[in-house]
Amino acid sequence: MHKVMVIDDDLDFLSEISRTLSLSGYFPVVLQDASRAFREIRKESPGIIILDLKMERASGFQIADRLSKDKRLKSIPVIGVTGYYTDKEHKTCMAICGITNCLTKPFNPLDLISAIENALGNKDV
Repeated sequence: MHKVMVIDDDLDFLSEISRTLSLSGYFPVVLQDASRAFREIRKESPGIIILDLKMERASGFQIADRLSKDKRLKSIPVIGVTGYYTDKEHKTCMAICGITNCLTKPFNPLDLISAIENALGNKDV
């Protein structure tokens, strides 16, 4: 069972995604406080991260960029989610900071599961 960390400042979104992940056979770890993200990622060692790109205390781009520079954490796939940025706005930033995919909110939960499976290479899914 893969551990999936979801970082988003929207509590309703975290609850919904956590339920979707659990029902799909994943172990969700949710975090609403982006300022604690890096510490919690190190502590939890998730197999993949679902990361909101626009949050109050730290942007998803900042978190992903910091992850991409950490030797121990840079191999963790990151899927961005956004209800704010347009495709044109976030594509360049995603490439720079190592985000593998991005879903625009609202999205079909099955699209998230598919993105996770693709990022994990369909291993143990």
